[in-house]
Amino acid sequence: MRVGIVSDVHSNLEALQSVWQLFDAEKIDTVWCLGDIVGYGANPNECILEVKSRCSVILKGNHDEASATLWGLDWFNEWARQAALWTHYRLSEQEILFLGNLPAKKKVNLESDKLPFVWLVHGSLREPLTEYILNAHIAAENLELLLSEADSKVEAPILLFFGHSHVAEAYFLPSPRSRKLRHQRFLVTTDFQIQPSGIYIINVGSVGQPRDGNPYAACGILDTETLTLRVFRIPYDVERAAVKIMRAGLPQELALRLFQGW
Repeated sequence: MRVGIVSDVHSNLEALQSVWQLFDAEKIDTVWCLGDIVGYGANPNECILEVKSRCSVILKGNHDEASATLWGLDWFNEWARQAALWTHYRLSEQEILFLGNLPAKKKVNLESDKLPFVWLVHGSLREPLTEYILNAHIAAENLELLLSEADSKVEAPILLFFGHSHVAEAYFLPSPRSRKLRHQRFLVTTDFQIQPSGIYIINVGSVGQPRDGNPYAACGILDTETLTLRVFRIPYDVERAAVKIMRAGLPQELALRLFQGW
């Protein structure tokens, strides 16, 4: 099975549509969304509709929760707070219920002997909505938790896909005997081989607001039979997305950062 993985769309319709075009060309079987459909950008309603129509698994991100319920706004910076409030008053009652009822993490069972299941989460296993996995120390602590939840009898890779940080990267141990946690960034389109006995915590990056210096939309395609992951960086009409943000009256910084990928 070939699975498209997206995260942190953040109401950026132009970026999301570029990802759909790629997935259609690649003939994927299904799509998983790791949360933060809304927030920051100017097309929350359209992005919710697109994700609902395309994705078989949809998680809730902290911006989805904040935009739906106004939860956690005190933790947001001023730009994020303004965007969450702006989004909240443009959501229908149905959209509010949809976002509010999404899970923040999920274990997905797969029909594959090589990869029986994967874990999906927005933030981290410890704090599914709020914790950022930003360094090897936090990654290692979540990896230990991942191992504690895994079935040690299963001879297959252990995979956790996460979002939230907007940085496309992987932290991993190629085998249980490995002592040093490895790290790899995906700043350009990259093929990544998953080892049969490896343990992986992977972020395929942000569709709508990358923060790793590359403004191109990020997403991934996982092949559960070949145990390969390709992380894509895709150009899209950044200027159109930025102009929409400005015209909507959202903070101009949210438009400018799209050009710089931060």
